[in-house]
Formats: sequence, structure tokens, C-alpha cells
Amino acid sequence: MWRFKPFTHKEQAGLEGRVVDIGNLKVHVRNVIAEGGFSCVYLARDAINGPKQYAIKHIICNDEESLEMVMKEISVMKSLKGHPNVVTLCAHTIMDMGRTKEALLVMEYCEKSLVNVLESRGAGYYEEKQILAIFRDVCNAVFAMHCQSPPIAHR
Repeated sequence: MWRFKPFTHKEQAGLEGRVVDIGNLKVHVRNVIAEGGFSCVYLARDAINGPKQYAIKHIICNDEESLEMVMKEISVMKSLKGHPNVVTLCAHTIMDMGRTKEALLVMEYCEKSLVNVLESRGAGYYEEKQILAIFRDVCNAVFAMHCQSPPIAHR
């Protein structure tokens, strides 16, 4: 006779619950806020200055190509630092784990993404003035990327 194991709570994985030093920051990693094919993004709180929150992107690099892509992402974020329409990279580190390398990118935490803002309207409509302000901000960020040398394309 087959017996099924009862469902249990999901075990803590990755960085959740840990306190980590990244660059000049010490952060307490809280929970996963986004997952992708190559990375995971966590919400974290400054372990020293309490209320300050960050988003930490954790990327596992299994080969030189993925490490190069991470280094390029760091370089791009540094070149766009200070732009009002681009998330700021606050600190980063790359750890050698033996067979792989792991990158941790600490970025400013934005509570709402553009997608969240657009979806939150429900069945309502935005005023033309609001739509133009959103469009202007997106265009300003893309323009800043295109003005880099060499230009940066965003997909």
C-alpha cells in the first residue's frame, strides 16, 4: 500500500533569513520577491540602519559567459548611477564557490514596478497627463542608456 507523506511547509532555501556582508553593507535577507531563469531577487533590510530596504539579486554563474554578463550588468548599472529613472546599484560582490561563482547585487528597493502601477488601475483609465509622465520617464531612462559609449540596448 502506498502512503503519501503529508504536505509540509517549504524549507528555507537560498539566502532567506541570512545576514550577509556585501561591499560596505550588512543586510538581513528576508524573502524572495522575484525569480527568473538565472537569478533570484530578495527583499532585504539594512542590518545596521534598520528601516532601509534593498533588493538583492542573486545570480549563480556556472561558466565564464554568465560571469561576463554579470560583470557587464554591474558596469552598466554603475554608468547609469544617479539617473532618476534607473534603479541604483548600492553594492555588489562576486563569491568564488569552487565550481561556480555567485554574484550578489544590492540595489535600491522600489516597492512598485511599472507593471504593478499599470496593473493597479483595474478597469479604470489614466489621465493623459499621467500617461505622458510615465512615458517621459521611460524614454529618459532608455535615452540615458543609448547615450552611453558604446550605446546600451534594453530588451
